[in-house]
Amino acid sequence: MRLLPLLLGITATAFAADSPTLHPKAAALPFTHQGPFITTTDGGVLCMDAKNALRSTNEGRTWSIAPLFAEPAKFSVSNERALLRTREGVIISAWMNGAERKEPKGWHWGEPGVDWKAFILPTYSCRSTDDGRTWETPVKLSDPWCGCIHSMIQMKSGRIVLVGQEIIPQWRHATVMWVSDDLGKSWQRGDMLDYGVGTHDHAGSLEGSVIERKDGSLYLLLRTESGFLWEATSRDGLKWTGLKQTNIASVTCCPQLNRLSDGRIALLWNAPPRHDPKSGSSRVELSLAFSDDEAATWSKPVIVAANYVPGGRVSYPYLYERKPGELWITTMQGGLRMKINTADLAAGEIPTFVPPPKPQPKPGGIVMFGDSTTAPRGSLKVYATRVETALQSIGSSLSVHNAGIPGNTTRDALKRLQSDVLNYKPRIVVMQFGINDSAVDVWKNPPATNPRVPLAEYLSNLRRMISAAQEAKAKVILMTTNPLRWTSKLRELYGKPPYDPAAEDGFDSATLAGYNDAMRTLAAELKVPLVDVRAAYPDFAAKHQTTVEGILPDGMHPNDLGQELVAELLVPALRAALR
Repeated sequence: MRLLPLLLGITATAFAADSPTLHPKAAALPFTHQGPFITTTDGGVLCMDAKNALRSTNEGRTWSIAPLFAEPAKFSVSNERALLRTREGVIISAWMNGAERKEPKGWHWGEPGVDWKAFILPTYSCRSTDDGRTWETPVKLSDPWCGCIHSMIQMKSGRIVLVGQEIIPQWRHATVMWVSDDLGKSWQRGDMLDYGVGTHDHAGSLEGSVIERKDGSLYLLLRTESGFLWEATSRDGLKWTGLKQTNIASVTCCPQLNRLSDGRIALLWNAPPRHDPKSGSSRVELSLAFSDDEAATWSKPVIVAANYVPGGRVSYPYLYERKPGELWITTMQGGLRMKINTADLAAGEIPTFVPPPKPQPKPGGIVMFGDSTTAPRGSLKVYATRVETALQSIGSSLSVHNAGIPGNTTRDALKRLQSDVLNYKPRIVVMQFGINDSAVDVWKNPPATNPRVPLAEYLSNLRRMISAAQEAKAKVILMTTNPLRWTSKLRELYGKPPYDPAAEDGFDSATLAGYNDAMRTLAAELKVPLVDVRAAYPDFAAKHQTTVEGILPDGMHPNDLGQELVAELLVPALRAALR
């Protein structure tokens, strides 16, 4: 969603064509502020942005602004934040301070020689005792990197409970609980909840949301990578027990709990989408469910919003009951700004998404034949798309078809060459394989000791595919792979011989480098054009003032800049082949 600036006193209607699809009974909110929201003493609405408190007395049509900080240069409120108005009328905010954010240059999460304490994104709270008009000096709770805060409640006892999180020495996040018995003036640190899985920068038990149950106990839900939300309980907010998996299926994103005026507990989260129930990562649907038995069971989820465009998300939600039965739902990701009455949720639904059929390639075009470094990747503009755009800009009418499939080796590719490539009578076939062929799966039990596809078979498969394409009157262009670099996750899986986890290129040099050398030799022998992607990486990275690691965020797959490199190299080779 493209958000337009909101001017003070001017109504904002910034909803673009790619806005999320809303439940049929929902309506768009007349502003772009993200939330969370609270109700002020006079019945107005208050929220925050990076530097200001924002207040509306006309249901969000116009807003007034009050600065949060006496020294604004020292503070910047994160997008992930919590906001609470206590029964005593004190407003408490909690957030990460972007102005103090620090991390090692190049990120290098979990790598040898990097101190986990070098990752700093502090947690703060801040109070207002006059309905958000003025704010006290922020109080720092914690220095270590905190990835998300979005849940804070007041117990019946008056105690404030805040759900935080921190990086821990095991190179993942764990949930940290905070309580305050003086309405946010000072805070006491409670238990840390670590479910013990993962070492990368989005791993762990994190992004928690808490609710107080009618018996006075606290119920906590946490994001994990298990495919389910996890839960824990407490009597005081400090000591927590029963950390375990729930039966609530969830992708890797945060839940949001809220107690409604009718007594029910509402849960807003990203369940696996209906059209792709095995997905562990898709955030295209936002689900809402209710519990009338204090989170023991949940109603059938209702999809309140969805965004099915490539790379679409409706996630990191905030839920605010503006008045009894009227819910305001906003998200950090996807720009969702909607309201709906709970009574209307059963009066319609968003249809289950049916992915469109893949377009059939036109005869005489160009086919990009490869693995996940070729295949479409969400909203990333991959090199096949870039090449087609570049060719069109010089007047070419040739279509470009992406025949990349994640995980493919040349053994897999050979089996589908006819159906996925040659049946479309291409004019040019670009082949890029090797990363999966050369992989030695040392993470298996027992560990593999040889590549998935031996080098001799890899070369034989390439020969057979080149020959078959040429016999079908197609020209062939070979491409070496991108290099590989270590990440904490890859080191966890592959950090054993023959790989060298201590060497910068230790995930690349052991086997993949030899496969790329063999492809170079084969291309010269067969007089087939070769685009040497691997060799171009160092100079290209230096030209763009980054590193090879900076182009490979997960250590294996090129980012936007890496896709640009491939297209930049490939277009001249295609033009030469077309002549």
